[in-house]
Amino acid sequence: MLYNYRVQKFQNRFSRDTLDIEVTECQVKTELLDATREITGKSNMENLYGEKVKNKILSRLFTKAEIAWGLSDISRSIGPMIDLIFISQFVGIDGVTVMGYVAPLIMLLGFIGTNVANGARVKTAPSLGAGNLPEANRIFSNAVILGGLISLSTALLIAVFSDGVCFLLGVRDYDILEMTRQYIFGYIIGLPFLTLAAILTPYLELEGQYRRVVFGAFMMTVIDIAADAFVIFAIHGGMFGLGFATSLSYFISFSIEASFFLKSVSSFHLSSKGVNYKICLDMIKLGSPSGVYRGSSALGGMIINNLLTSLHVPYLVAAYGVFAQITVYIRAAWSATASNLLNFSGIFIGEEDKGSLKEVQKIALVHAFINSSVVAVLFFVFAEPLAKIFMKSSDPAALSMAVECIRVSCFSLPFRTIVDNFGMYLTAIKRIRFCNLYTFLLECGDIVPITFLLLNIISYHGAWAAKVIHMFVMSLIAIIYVYMNKEAEDFRDKMLLLPRSFGMSPEISVIAHSEKEMEELSRIGTVFAMEHEADEKRARTFGLIIEELGIFLAEHGFSDRKPHTINVRLVAKDKDLIIRMRDDCKPLNIKEYYKFLSTLEEKVELSIILKMSKEVIYTPTFGANNLILKI
Repeated sequence: MLYNYRVQKFQNRFSRDTLDIEVTECQVKTELLDATREITGKSNMENLYGEKVKNKILSRLFTKAEIAWGLSDISRSIGPMIDLIFISQFVGIDGVTVMGYVAPLIMLLGFIGTNVANGARVKTAPSLGAGNLPEANRIFSNAVILGGLISLSTALLIAVFSDGVCFLLGVRDYDILEMTRQYIFGYIIGLPFLTLAAILTPYLELEGQYRRVVFGAFMMTVIDIAADAFVIFAIHGGMFGLGFATSLSYFISFSIEASFFLKSVSSFHLSSKGVNYKICLDMIKLGSPSGVYRGSSALGGMIINNLLTSLHVPYLVAAYGVFAQITVYIRAAWSATASNLLNFSGIFIGEEDKGSLKEVQKIALVHAFINSSVVAVLFFVFAEPLAKIFMKSSDPAALSMAVECIRVSCFSLPFRTIVDNFGMYLTAIKRIRFCNLYTFLLECGDIVPITFLLLNIISYHGAWAAKVIHMFVMSLIAIIYVYMNKEAEDFRDKMLLLPRSFGMSPEISVIAHSEKEMEELSRIGTVFAMEHEADEKRARTFGLIIEELGIFLAEHGFSDRKPHTINVRLVAKDKDLIIRMRDDCKPLNIKEYYKFLSTLEEKVELSIILKMSKEVIYTPTFGANNLILKI
C-alpha cells in the first residue's frame, strides 16, 4: 500500500511541467535524445549535450585535494631543513658531514614506502571506483603488511650490518664513523612508521581526510623540531638522540593517520587473511616508476656534476644546484596536481566515467600551468635575493651565476606541468613500461646528452639552458605519444590513452542543484530505462528510485542551507541499470542512516530505495558521497 502510494505520487509528478535540468553528456540513441530534450525543455543539442556545463563537484574536490597535498608537502620539507640548522649550529661541522653521508641512505629508505604506496593506490582506486570494496580492502591490507614487513626487515639488517653500511656510504674516519652509526641507529627505529605513514596517506586522500593528512604532516614537523631542541638543550645528547627525534616524529605522524582506520566510518580496515603474493607483486610493479625516478635522478645528477666539474669554473656546481634546492620547497605547485591526477583518474577509470576523466585531465593541466607560471614569474623577479639565501657565498661571480641559473631555469617550469601530469597519468592507466622509460629519459637519458651538447657550445651557460630545452623535448615526446594513439580521433579523446570501448556504455549525466530538480530526474530515468530494453514496470521502478533517492539526499544533504550539487549518472551496462550519484553534501551513508531513522515516512522512503535495488554501494570518495545502485 505504501509502495502504491509512492508510485501514485511518482505518476502525478510525471505529468508536471518540467524544470530546466542541465544534461552534460549523453551517449544514447536519437529517440532518447529527442525525449530527453522534450523533458528538459532544451532545443539546442549543442547546449544540451556539449561540455559547457562544468562538474562543479569535481573541480571543488580536486582543488581541496591540491591544497591539502601542498600544505603537507611543505610541512614535510621544513623538517629536514630545521634538522640541518640544529646540527650545523650545535653539533658542528662533523654533524653536517654525517648528514651528508647518510642522505643517500635516507633517500633509499624512503623509497620503500613510496614504492608500495604508489603501487597500492594505482591498484586500489579502480576497485574503489567500481564499487568493489572487498577487493579494495584486500589491497589495503596487503599494502600495510608488505610495507611493514619490508621496512622492519630492512631496519634489522641495517642494525646488524651497520659498519658495512657506513663503509658503503663512504665513511672512513673513525670518529665520523661512530657518529654516523649512532644517527643511523636512532633513525631506523622510526623506519616502519615512516613507511606505514606513506602507505596510509593516499588512502586517507581517497577517503577525503585531507585535514588529517595535513595535521599529521604538521605534527611530524613540530615534534621533530621540539625533540631536536630537547636533545640539544635539555639532555645534551648526540647523533643518536637526533636520529631518534626524527623517528619519534614519524611515529606521531603514523599514529594520527592510523587512528582514522580504527573507526567504523572508514572504508578500509586491516584484514587478517594474510598476504596475497600476486597482489604484492602487482603493487611493487605498479610502484616501480618511483624507483626508476630515484635511481635515474641520482645517476643523472652524478654525471652532470662531473660534466660541470670538468669545465673548471669556480662555484659552477653550487650555482647549478641552487635551483634544485629552491624547488624542493615549492614543488607542490606542479606535483600536487600530478599526484591528485593519479588518484582521481584511477577512480574514474574504475567507474568508466569518460566525461569526468577528461574533465580531471583538463583541471590538472590548467591548475598546474597557472601555479607553475606564477612560480616562474616570482623566481625571475626575486632571483637575486633567492640566490643570496641558498648560495651561501659572498663572491659576486658565484651569486651572478646563481641568479642567471634561477632566471633561465624558471622557464622550464610551465613545461614541467605537461611532463609530471603525463608521467602520473601513465601510471594511473598502468602503462608502466613506457612510464619507466619516460622517467629514465626525464631524469637521465635526455637531460645528460642535452647538457653535454650545450656545455660544449655555449660553455657553462648551457647548464641551465639545457633544463629548459630538456623540459620542452620531454613535453614534445608526451604530445607525440598522445597524438599517435589510434584508439580515438579527437585529441582530447586521444589523451585518455584508453581502448575505444572505454566508457561506451549508454549513459546520461545530469547536474542538479535543488530538491525540485531532483524530483524531475525520474522522467529522464524512466525514458532512459525504456530505451534500453526495460519493460514499463522496471522502467517506472528505475525512475521512482531515482526520484526518491534524489529527494532524500536533497532533504538531508542540503539541510545546512549551503549551495550544493548532485551529479547523477544513469548507465546501462550488462543488462543492469545503474545509478551513480556523487554529491558534495555532509557524509551520508544511506545504508547506515536507515538504521537510525525514527519516523515512518523516512523509513518508507529509504526502504523503497534499498528493497528495489539489486545492489547498493556507498563510498566516501575524496570527501564526497558516492553512491552506486544497480537495478
